Amino acid sequence: MRRLNLRTILAGGASCVAIAFGGMASAQDGPSYTVFGTPGLVEMPTAESADRSDIAATFAYAGSGGYRTSFSYQLTPKLSGSFRYAVLDMHAKDVEDPEFETFDRSFDLHYRFNDESQYIPAIAVGLRDFLGTGRFGSEYIVASKSFGPNLIVTGGLGWGRLGTNNGFSNPLGAISSYFDTRPVYEERGEGGNGGMISVNQFFRGDAAVFGGLEYQISPNLGVKLEYSSNAYLEEPLTPAVDIKSPLNFGVTYRPRPNVEVNAGYLYGSDFSFGVTMLLNPENRPSYSGLDGAPAPVRVRPQDALAATTWDRANAPALHAALAQLLAIEDITLIGLEVTDQSARVRFTNNKYRSEAQAIGRVARMMSQVMPASIDIFTFEPMQRGIPLSATTLRRSDIEQLENTVGASGAILARATFDSAGPSDGLLPAASQSDKWQWGIGPYMALVLFDASGPVNADVGLQFDGRYSFNKNLVLSGSVTQSVLGERPGGVFFDNPNDYVNVRTDGAYFGRDGTPNLENLTLAYYGRVAPDVYSRVTVGYLERMYGGVSAELLWKPVDSRLAIGAEVNYTALRNRDVGFKFDEYDYQVTTGHLSAYYDLGKGFQAQVDVGRYLAGDWGGTFALDREFQNGWRVGGYFTLTDMPFDQFGEGSFDKGIRVTIPYDYFIGSPSRKDVSTTLRSLSRDGGARLTVDGRLYETVRAGHVADMTDTWGRFWR
Repeated sequence: MRRLNLRTILAGGASCVAIAFGGMASAQDGPSYTVFGTPGLVEMPTAESADRSDIAATFAYAGSGGYRTSFSYQLTPKLSGSFRYAVLDMHAKDVEDPEFETFDRSFDLHYRFNDESQYIPAIAVGLRDFLGTGRFGSEYIVASKSFGPNLIVTGGLGWGRLGTNNGFSNPLGAISSYFDTRPVYEERGEGGNGGMISVNQFFRGDAAVFGGLEYQISPNLGVKLEYSSNAYLEEPLTPAVDIKSPLNFGVTYRPRPNVEVNAGYLYGSDFSFGVTMLLNPENRPSYSGLDGAPAPVRVRPQDALAATTWDRANAPALHAALAQLLAIEDITLIGLEVTDQSARVRFTNNKYRSEAQAIGRVARMMSQVMPASIDIFTFEPMQRGIPLSATTLRRSDIEQLENTVGASGAILARATFDSAGPSDGLLPAASQSDKWQWGIGPYMALVLFDASGPVNADVGLQFDGRYSFNKNLVLSGSVTQSVLGERPGGVFFDNPNDYVNVRTDGAYFGRDGTPNLENLTLAYYGRVAPDVYSRVTVGYLERMYGGVSAELLWKPVDSRLAIGAEVNYTALRNRDVGFKFDEYDYQVTTGHLSAYYDLGKGFQAQVDVGRYLAGDWGGTFALDREFQNGWRVGGYFTLTDMPFDQFGEGSFDKGIRVTIPYDYFIGSPSRKDVSTTLRSLSRDGGARLTVDGRLYETVRAGHVADMTDTWGRFWR
């Protein structure tokens, strides 16, 4: 029995907490931020961009403009996107209370056309709240120019909400009368559900001028002055901001390069306050790189290189010695095949995020124990009982290149990649003595930006257990116990349609104070052909559903394309998250055909087409960017045959997803990570089953594209 090495278990939206406090680990310079969580002045945008891959989490209070929590990501050097959750006081008509509080979700896009030059300012175009309810809906063109090292001057033209203060006829009307009138504002989507892109409003109607300046008093302290083009007119469903002046004033202070505190005086009536935390996945924390030093390559003496055979009677000792050395690296020897001049080793890397780094560690250990006549090493990494690939290297190349300049590129050029060989011929390692593994530790679960509020949290203890019957068949489970005791459920949605609440009742699950059986599954993984992989999982698959899930994946080792198929037969569990299923006996068969494509430079595209939990049919389209250190940031949207008005608020499912590797912060190697999805709202349309260990993410780390991306770690 072996206890799992568990650190604090972060579930759900806990990765946003890591983002918020990540500023304590890496330094970033760049533009200052607005109360909307985007680069700019106080509320008005500028033409500035953050550094590529910068992630900014902003928590701001804007007086009568409400509370705003924002997540911004600089996708490319010129393109950025933002997701925002705001708690607003609203103007309304024909109600007893003329002002009421509401939660609002919105998305922004900002594109900078050019870099600033000596005479030409940077120029950018942007869409604010283009994929939400439209309460802040606006478009703009803006220019920013530096004068000396401390002063930046900005001027822009806004439409929509940014065209309401001292507006004038749209200059684009000179091109076409189409731009003269903006359609009457109403919440986007059928029935006022939001979530639709109102393309027919873009850059139409009155325009207005905004602008301002920012002066940097010192490296840490700056001041801002802006003229706002947003009049916050007292119209239905408009934020209830008390406007006394179009001028806004702000102060920014950066105690660290990646932590910004700002304060402002807005519209002559309100004070604002905000904090922005910055983090860049491309820059490791200052205390990273705590990997243990690898063993040196053992170079064979010249007189031994002439050997062509070795004493096979030493094979058992050779096998045991290699297993012992690999265990030092937390790598499990699965099998070994040795001939007079070659050795094929199959292993499971339990420690290193990069399989290339694991291969480098195994290569060093093999150089320590393999007979001198063996010059061909073949490495077969395995995960979840699936052999992923075969990488072949010459031992003499490893000996020659270890300490040379450009060694990583040189050894990669001499490597060959292929499908993993058959299990026949491999001498299996001794039976595992630690088939049963367990761990217990604290957990913190955050649900961010749902319908009942910006943050809902839970804390308690989590027990994880795992029993390996063999390398392919694993029983695993997780039980949590909240320390908060019994809690009321979240917001209940009574769907006025024929669809079942397959996700919108999620806030009611596991809130009675008793232990929650989060999952309990028996999973079998296999390889049915050299390029075809399989998975069957049965049991309590996730917090809300149990059943059977089966999957096939075609993924050649050297191909960027993969095709998968998954089918699930599931039933809704009881809300106490125990062993019982829901009394209404909701059962559904779902399934998807999936295409995965590695676009290169860390970008991964995925398309899933099939049937979802509510019985609706459609497709999900996703694009993620993955960094070599394990960070992953991406977005997705799902369109199904569920009508937008029956889907409810948001009209269709879309969101931003973030994966943060543990080793980014702790500095030492780890394969663990924590993920979360920031979505406009969890609804029932386009809802999918959550199943651990889907094949594509299991397999691709050992294939050519991923290994070459991280091959620089071979010698680490």
